[in-house]
Amino acid sequence: MILSSLLNRTALSAARNNHSRHPIHFCRVFSNSSSGKQKKRSIKSLALSVHFKHPDFGMNDYEILSRASAFLLAVDPPPPPGALDKDDPYAHLAVNERERQRKLFKQHHRYTPVGNPGDSRELTDLGWLEYAPREVRPMVHCVCSSHVLAPFLWTKYYPQEWLTKVRQEHCIYTLEVFDEENPEKGALGKFALNPYPIHHPEGRDVALIHLKDEEANLRLMQDLGVEVLYMRDLDEIYEKGDEVIFDGYVVAEPNKVDSPSFDQDEEENKATTAKEKKKSQEEDTRVFFPYHVKGELAFHTRDRFFATTPSPLPEGLCGGPALDKNGMVCGIVEGIVPKDHSNKDIAGSAAFMPNYMMAPFIDFAERFMLQKILPKSLFQKAVTAKTTGHLGGGIFKKDAQGRYQPAGNSISYEEAFDRAVDQLKKNHTKEEVEAILNTIQRERREVMEIMDKEGGDLDEVVERVRQRTMQVRAMIHEEYRKELAEKGDDSIIEAEVVEDSEKRA
Repeated sequence: MILSSLLNRTALSAARNNHSRHPIHFCRVFSNSSSGKQKKRSIKSLALSVHFKHPDFGMNDYEILSRASAFLLAVDPPPPPGALDKDDPYAHLAVNERERQRKLFKQHHRYTPVGNPGDSRELTDLGWLEYAPREVRPMVHCVCSSHVLAPFLWTKYYPQEWLTKVRQEHCIYTLEVFDEENPEKGALGKFALNPYPIHHPEGRDVALIHLKDEEANLRLMQDLGVEVLYMRDLDEIYEKGDEVIFDGYVVAEPNKVDSPSFDQDEEENKATTAKEKKKSQEEDTRVFFPYHVKGELAFHTRDRFFATTPSPLPEGLCGGPALDKNGMVCGIVEGIVPKDHSNKDIAGSAAFMPNYMMAPFIDFAERFMLQKILPKSLFQKAVTAKTTGHLGGGIFKKDAQGRYQPAGNSISYEEAFDRAVDQLKKNHTKEEVEAILNTIQRERREVMEIMDKEGGDLDEVVERVRQRTMQVRAMIHEEYRKELAEKGDDSIIEAEVVEDSEKRA
């Protein structure tokens, strides 16, 4: 990624008037067409810009903060195999018929149903957002690097003091579309993004953000040749030497377009004169240029892949897609390993987060969004459907031994726990709820420790820990009763249960 020259300044009060300003709150599409038939574009990545305006810095207009690459990832799965054969001369007829059916359906229904025609997936296989009508949720995610959307969250990368004062509410976000064959003509279109990014909950360098006025803007973007990408099947195996295509944008000076390639300019860029460097710090005039290159998988760790490329990826590729030979997303670019890295196996390689690490984050983000979209009761029904595969009927059912077990996978326990906590909050004070939850956490730790050290039947261990808790509780109650009795508190009445009413009967 590239950060504005502001990130390299020590004083924020100087040179404010010469910066590029682009406060885009709407979509702008520019025509670069001329008469005659044009080759259909295939644009797989987009140029992402983050602008900011902070009143404490004396800023009257938005200024560039950071720039890099991004791409659109479909929320819904791709059509079934054979539904769209690009080589079929009549494929457009199937597309037109599907569009006609969609419009006809919308004439009589407010919301569209879930899934594609012929979709035979189970409820548990649906994505979280597929449980919401398309009219009230996004159709695509804009996937990008977290450190580009919010550099102020990455103090390890950017320790500048002034940056700590910048917050999300000071920023606006835009996407630009460029023609890779004519990038010098500028952006074909510029599109605004909603200022509500979702960052990885564990601090990984990936984030999602979404288009403003998505239905109209997405149609315009696709007319310009922008492709909505799909995630590679998680069951597909990677092998060393597999081809990987990196797609994104270089941030370079405008005159670099006259050069045969960006690779040849790398040494020239290093030889920039001090005067030119000073000028670039005073005014950031760099622009985006499309860039794509093929690489090969060479090395991997548990959560990161490394691919060799003819030369190290240039600045600006962070957040761009890593694609397989079929154009499916197999990862997102995280960065470039320095050439002088101590591990020669990965020195100079492109590092990217593989799709199987992206998938849990997207699942988390979509569940979070669905919870914001649907009413609480309806969201709980969606959770039940996704985790159990059943619509209604509760989330527990009896097993062969007559014990109640979750009808779906383990997340049902979590949902049941959440419901129980909600019920506790209705009937108890905040302090009481905290005490109960602390007891549960302590018992859980004790059970895990016993199982690790001694093993045994889980139900028996749980019962053992529970009995210990009950004994401790009885001791506390007894001490409390004695203390009050010594103080002569008349509100405490000692009593003894002589006989249970049912037994007496």
